[in-house]
Amino acid sequence: MSASGKEMLTVLEKNFGYTMFRPNQEEVIQGLLDDRDVFVLMPTGGGKSLCYQIPALMKEGTAVVVSPLISLMKDQVDSLVANGISAAFLNSTLSESESADVKRRLLDGDLKILYVAPERLMMSSMLSLLKKTKISLFAIDEAHCVSEWGHDFRPEYRKLSELREKFPNVCVAALTATATERVRRDIVHVLRLRDPVIRISSFNRPNLSYQIVEKKDVMDQLEGYIRKNRSKSGIIYCQSRDAVERLAARLNKLGFSALPYHAGLSDDKRARHQDKFIRDDVDIIVATVAFGMGIDKPDVRFVIHYDLPKNLESYYQETGRGGRDGLECECILFFSRGDWHKIRFLIEKKPSKKERDLGFQQLSQIIGYCESTDCRRNVLLRYFGEDIKEPCNNCDSCFHPRTKVDNTEEARLLLECVNQTGQRFGMSHVVDVLYGARTQKVKDMRHDRLSIHGAGKHISKNEWKRIGNELVQSGYLNVGGDRFPIVKLNPNSRKIMAGELTVELTEAPISRISKGRTVLPEAAAADLDLAAGAYVDETEDIFGSVEDDFEVENEIMENDDYAENSGGSIVYGGKKSIMADGIEKYLKPAKPAEKEKVQKTLTMEDAPAPKSTKRTAALPKSIEKGKFDTILFNRLRDLRKRIATDKNLPPYIIFADTSLRQMATDFPTDETSFLKIAGVAEYKLQKYGGLFINEISDYIGEVETPFSVKPADPPKPKSESKQTEENSIETESKQIVENPVEADRDDIFSENDLKQTQSLFSQGLSVSEISEIRGIPVLKIVEHLEALIAAGKIDNLDILMTDQKQKAIAGTIEKLQIEFTEKLMNSAITEKTDLKLSDEEVRLMKALMIAEMKRRRN
Repeated sequence: MSASGKEMLTVLEKNFGYTMFRPNQEEVIQGLLDDRDVFVLMPTGGGKSLCYQIPALMKEGTAVVVSPLISLMKDQVDSLVANGISAAFLNSTLSESESADVKRRLLDGDLKILYVAPERLMMSSMLSLLKKTKISLFAIDEAHCVSEWGHDFRPEYRKLSELREKFPNVCVAALTATATERVRRDIVHVLRLRDPVIRISSFNRPNLSYQIVEKKDVMDQLEGYIRKNRSKSGIIYCQSRDAVERLAARLNKLGFSALPYHAGLSDDKRARHQDKFIRDDVDIIVATVAFGMGIDKPDVRFVIHYDLPKNLESYYQETGRGGRDGLECECILFFSRGDWHKIRFLIEKKPSKKERDLGFQQLSQIIGYCESTDCRRNVLLRYFGEDIKEPCNNCDSCFHPRTKVDNTEEARLLLECVNQTGQRFGMSHVVDVLYGARTQKVKDMRHDRLSIHGAGKHISKNEWKRIGNELVQSGYLNVGGDRFPIVKLNPNSRKIMAGELTVELTEAPISRISKGRTVLPEAAAADLDLAAGAYVDETEDIFGSVEDDFEVENEIMENDDYAENSGGSIVYGGKKSIMADGIEKYLKPAKPAEKEKVQKTLTMEDAPAPKSTKRTAALPKSIEKGKFDTILFNRLRDLRKRIATDKNLPPYIIFADTSLRQMATDFPTDETSFLKIAGVAEYKLQKYGGLFINEISDYIGEVETPFSVKPADPPKPKSESKQTEENSIETESKQIVENPVEADRDDIFSENDLKQTQSLFSQGLSVSEISEIRGIPVLKIVEHLEALIAAGKIDNLDILMTDQKQKAIAGTIEKLQIEFTEKLMNSAITEKTDLKLSDEEVRLMKALMIAEMKRRRN
């Protein structure tokens, strides 16, 4: 390794907390250090930012980064500052004094990295300012916006070509996550890159799981899935603003935490909603395509497309907003050919024929992806020029490989129909003829007189369409045309028709959210317990009880692309520090004396020195180093959230989930071991290390010496007075309600026992799943949950059962209660009181109570 290579690793570890580079990063960094232009294509989460941030730190001067969205600038700057790096941005969210301060720092050479939008960068005043300082490099982020062939073309990006003339000696880096071969060539040409170092990483992101689900009873499926993934961050994309609003409202009505996001909202409201999502104050964002590009939230665990995406590039980029930390993320697309009409309508509104033709071509590609029976990942990668033969084992096609059946005769019939109709029509018309339909078009074309007309009536039209689409996907039939796709024969078609080639096609696809296997990076492989609750088993009933299905109408999608730039006012911040507004509601349950200690700790600028501990030498038997601990992970997440709230930052800026998971696996209790955690650099160690080390040490201590509950006093002898006996019963009942861990049960539960069960329950795991993870019988888990409910620690059962089931059980209990009260003997009531009551008084009071119970029930 060259000397500069060693220096690069030193900067990487010291400033970012990583000990090795990802593929292609080192070559790109070296190129920029040698003052060469570079073109970088890396998938989201592949580490593009480090490619220019490390050279910026190593070179003299300031690196200028072109970023298309204000919110993205803020996110990047927050992350850099959190690592002790001098960075800033210039945009319309800053006041005059704040802008002046940034400019002063730039001129004084105090900034290593400056973020600006392309519009601002090319202003004459900004260019003049940059001429007065030392520029180390230009980094053009989201460079696909340069190309008119890209899915996010922005004309203002084309003006960046002038940088070559105005700063001829400054190297330029063009970076993007999505670009076809045509777009790549366009980027290099427009930006006038000189003999660039070109590095193209694989588009494959193995941590993303891809599934296509038939859009049928979609709200029921969606509700069941989200219940299984409660408390996890997710994005749901819809085509229109109205659909976004209605779906967000429906999810909130069902008890989920969701907010809408689209261009129709005010700038301030969009900023607030985005802010709540990235700060984990809300779990789900329901959005149009306007959302996502401006955030770098790494822990999005599911991305759902409620409607069909416009094209494969958009789909890839939108799903790429999940799992940026390298951990698991499920990408689910609800597919209906009815969505095709919505997108087609929008394409037809485009002003030029060139744009319309491209739009129809892209629409055909996304339909082909959805209807393909091949490995989803491989189909997606082939679109970007990667030809991978091996199945990914992390998509619905791989989870449930379908049986191949001989469809040669069906294929011959369909191909013969294509031939007899002259190879001039789309699949729908061919199927109409084959099925024997007498539509006006069939009659006008006189295709009802063809010998093939009605030859396929023994198979449904939908099944014929499926067979036809698979013939296209398998290369037995071609599709041409743009606006109106036309099916045409090819050499393979002729061989089938001549009896020289047999055809095996797959059975009809499974159309429900399915359970699959998630590919995790090595560092997170121990986290299978946490991921176990993220899937719906294939045999499990995932359909809820929503009486009126919520279906998106055939409405027009407004153009929400880049809504975040309208008005230029997307910002974080503006949120009052919670610490000054009452810390208690953000603290974990603690003894009174501990609350003051935690409050002081959190409001300190730097973390306290870690507690001295000798526990690392011999961990308790219940803790196995190297095995992921879900309870500790959740405690560390809670701590991270409290710190982030106090400092007005997104939680992942403190530490990413990957870092917390490694902490919950390696149990670092000193600075040396803590510094070995991925993502922990020296600056963060000094700032936050003590807090997290103390939390880990506290947890180890609690597990090592768990609080054992004393058994309740034995029951009093029956010979004592009735009043004494009743007082004892009342006392024991009160004890169970107020402090379940001290209740007299068949088995005594430790406080830690109940905490572990409660933590797993809060993640959305079922009773059987908790039982399996903890190795405790189901009945015992039920007893834990009963005690937690009695103590007020659990106040609803939405995670375990649908609203319909809850209402049915509650109604039955009320009914039984009424029946029991009606049959209750008056003498039994009289005997249980010390007052002298007449039979009339008891009967009337009982009747009044029964009537009240019936009114409540109705």
